Amino acid sequence: MRIIWEWLRYWQLSLFEKVILTNSLLLLAEAIIALWVTSHALEAHHFLIDTAFLVAATLLSIAVNAFLLRASFKPLFRLLEVIRQVSAGKTEARAEPAPADSEVGQLAAAFNTMLDHLEELRRQQSALILQAREEELRRVSRELHDESSQNLTAVLVYCEILTRTLESLPDEAIASETRQQLVASCRQLSELAQRTLETLRLLSQRLRPPVLDDLGLVAALRWLVEDSRRRFCLPVELTIEEQALWQHLPPLYETTLFRIAQEALTNVARHARASRAHLSLRLVSAAIHLSVQDDGAGYDPKQRGTGLGLVSMRERAALLGGRLSIDSQPGQGTRVEAILPLPTG
Repeated sequence: MRIIWEWLRYWQLSLFEKVILTNSLLLLAEAIIALWVTSHALEAHHFLIDTAFLVAATLLSIAVNAFLLRASFKPLFRLLEVIRQVSAGKTEARAEPAPADSEVGQLAAAFNTMLDHLEELRRQQSALILQAREEELRRVSRELHDESSQNLTAVLVYCEILTRTLESLPDEAIASETRQQLVASCRQLSELAQRTLETLRLLSQRLRPPVLDDLGLVAALRWLVEDSRRRFCLPVELTIEEQALWQHLPPLYETTLFRIAQEALTNVARHARASRAHLSLRLVSAAIHLSVQDDGAGYDPKQRGTGLGLVSMRERAALLGGRLSIDSQPGQGTRVEAILPLPTG
């Protein structure tokens, strides 16, 4: 049967043609054998021979057809398994190459092309969404910093003017106790506006740090480390190799690396119960390696669901052709590493 299969593959026949040709050859062989049997004097065992011949011919036909169909549909079964993997979320799965002249091979090639096309569309859509999100964060940050800060600054100025006016009023214009209450209220309002102004300034920086757009990635990472120390009381050690290289990264790379580092440090502060962390940026084998490691509680990646933060980091890395890896064990801390290829051009 192996010889028959190789011969059929050599002639590049479709599955329908293979089945028809194989069964035609079987019928022809059975007819020749039947003619040979009937041409000999075997009347004494005629019934037994006919029965054995029919049973053998039927079993041979079933075996040949089963082998033929199984061999033909084997790539289709593998394709079905790939479809199940893609349905389960493993969008990187692809069908194994099959002979391009076969129907299953053409189907597998078309399926892989469709997946590649959908993956490219998904990446483009994700890139547009992330770009729109960054633009919106930049706009909100600018409005908080400019308009809201200016309004609160104006409130501070008016509070100061009102306080001085109250203090300069003659004693007979207003009761002393009322004057003191109004002055105290103005000072409280001024302090509240000052605290709100400071909160807005910090919020504006965290939404989209101006230092990232003005001074680049290295300065933004230093600000992020200092912000983590101040806001989370988390000592973070920063290691940056080849500092001159990072001054020439495209804006998309800078934003991606900064957001991954920001999300990773936020996860450390919220979930790791760590006493310290280490953020490093280095170049290894023509690839950018950004890693965040902590000495916290760690966890079993197989037993914890993927949060939105990890999904966001993975998508950002994948948009640039990179990948995100997580190495963690209970009680031994966690290491998150993003590996991105160097930008071309």
